Amino acid sequence: MIDIDTGVTADLIGLGIATAVGGLVGLEREWEDKALGLRSFILIGMSGGLAALLNSAAGGWLLAAALIGLSILLACAMTRRDQVKGTTTLIAALVVFLLGAAAGSGFWVPAVVLGGVVTLLLHWKTPLHGWVERIGRDDFEIIARFVLMAIVILPLLPNRTFGPYDVFNPFEAWLLVVLIVTINLVGYLALRFTSADAGAWMAGLLGGLISSTATTVSYAAISKRAPTVSQLSLLVILVASTVVYGRMLVELTVVAPGLIASMLAPALLFSVLLLTMCLVIWFRRRQQKPAQLQMPESGNPARIQTALSFAGLYVLILLAVAFTRDRLGNDAFYLVAAVSGLTDVDALTISAGQLFERERLSADTAWRAIFLASLSNLLFKGCAAAVLGSSELRKIIALPVLLALTVGGAIVWLWP
Repeated sequence: MIDIDTGVTADLIGLGIATAVGGLVGLEREWEDKALGLRSFILIGMSGGLAALLNSAAGGWLLAAALIGLSILLACAMTRRDQVKGTTTLIAALVVFLLGAAAGSGFWVPAVVLGGVVTLLLHWKTPLHGWVERIGRDDFEIIARFVLMAIVILPLLPNRTFGPYDVFNPFEAWLLVVLIVTINLVGYLALRFTSADAGAWMAGLLGGLISSTATTVSYAAISKRAPTVSQLSLLVILVASTVVYGRMLVELTVVAPGLIASMLAPALLFSVLLLTMCLVIWFRRRQQKPAQLQMPESGNPARIQTALSFAGLYVLILLAVAFTRDRLGNDAFYLVAAVSGLTDVDALTISAGQLFERERLSADTAWRAIFLASLSNLLFKGCAAAVLGSSELRKIIALPVLLALTVGGAIVWLWP
């Protein structure tokens, strides 16, 4: 008796979800004054749920027959241009029928989630079309290259180790390239669709997502051309350098989640220090309009050459770490971290995370090496800003960088 009641209740819940999904989509269509509105979509969703419930009893053909029948009705409706204009509503009707069938079959969560997605896609017609119109040929080429990297190349690579010390895995190496390109692409697209007067905070945030080193060089050059914005250039550089630590934690979450427990507290503490510096500079210059800063042009984040360079650097670090550990022990890894971190923190972060996951590095050695690489990178950026920037930037960047390096070095050396 209990099983029967449970089954009936589940059937009723499925029908209720099917009806609700149809009502949600139908309400949006009703607001848009379409020929198929609230009542039509409720009936379509309900019919999908009923067809799914009765399908097994009818020998498995009822659901297909109902879908074919609905398709014929919608095809006939398409011939009535005075009744139904466009095909989006008709396609949505078919999707709602299938979502109703999914709910009737017990797939409640996918039906609800996809029902919400369908509603948003229909409701956001104008913003989506506007976004597509803003995508140029270069943007589309970047997205296409990313698809090539992630969907075409990645599945073809062997997922096993090769070479000296048995550390090179082509699939893992390219997977990490895809991860880095994804982060870069997010920053690039955000920067692409952000206005030039978005301000120093947004410039630093997006610059840190793309490349804090490139951002430092770009804004140092801006301060050279316009010394009056030297303090705002410094703010952008420090914000971008702060984002680096969030980026590192994201990368470790993907490649070495077990290392997060060791890395989280030192990274957060150091990020708070950098953020405090940013706030001090911002309060001093709050009267200056951020629009005086120019957003520098960002390079293509999905260039094949860049991806291959990162993959090569990643493999070289893996081999260097394996070689130094074999000949000199784990402590030599810190030298590798300091040198490789001068220009790129991502490769060292991911390499150390991978070695930790393979139990070839301890958590203590791995997080300290990653942190040391970030300090090495900060030193490089400070020197680059001093050389390429204005005399004013050179004066005001020395103290923040030296203070950060001192505190960071203390964290690496004294952290328990």
